[in-house]
Amino acid sequence: MRLRCTGRLCCIALIAVWAGAAAQPQAHAHDWYPLECCADRDCAPADSVVRRDDGSYLVTSRGLSVAIPGDYRNWRQAPDGRLHVCLRQLRSGSVYLICAFRGPGV
Repeated sequence: MRLRCTGRLCCIALIAVWAGAAAQPQAHAHDWYPLECCADRDCAPADSVVRRDDGSYLVTSRGLSVAIPGDYRNWRQAPDGRLHVCLRQLRSGSVYLICAFRGPGV
């Protein structure tokens, strides 16, 4: 595809748009969350993780907190090595853990 610029300002604008698009990261977190875990805004990296004395984790993400038991067996691998959770707040106000992802050592 060949673009023709008729004015200097047009050419500068096209170059700026192209450079901005080229600088964007190629993969976003929502690109790798499985569909069964994420309904557009349910998943995000953890903002804070506290390991409790009983081995459980208190995880906060997007202002929602959930306790993940120490024996939780449904961990999935996070490609970026960070802890991510998919949480949904129910009408009752309680928070439901849909999926959890972690990297090595978490």
